[in-house]
Amino acid sequence: MPLPEKDCAELHPDLISCILHRLDQAELLIGGVAGVCRSWRHATREEPELWRCIDLRGGLTFVPPFRAEVSLPTMAWAALRYSAGQCEDFYGELVSDDILLVLAQR
Repeated sequence: MPLPEKDCAELHPDLISCILHRLDQAELLIGGVAGVCRSWRHATREEPELWRCIDLRGGLTFVPPFRAEVSLPTMAWAALRYSAGQCEDFYGELVSDDILLVLAQR
């Protein structure tokens, strides 16, 4: 007997958060996971707790070649915006002075 299909939007928010915490943050920032459904997009972009520790050391390895507009600075700015001032740790490579200034201000 086949298992009944479940809509990903019906998952409990805690379960969605658990899944998102296991993914690389660069993957979250390029939008693939956020495109699954509205509840996943909400959890990715509107839950500052997910962005309390920002780790972008993976760099641009997750960016597909057709997304040339994505760069480390744009990902860092987005992550800081999603953190809503709750960022406690930031890890990155080749971080610009502008990003360091924003970190210091927040």
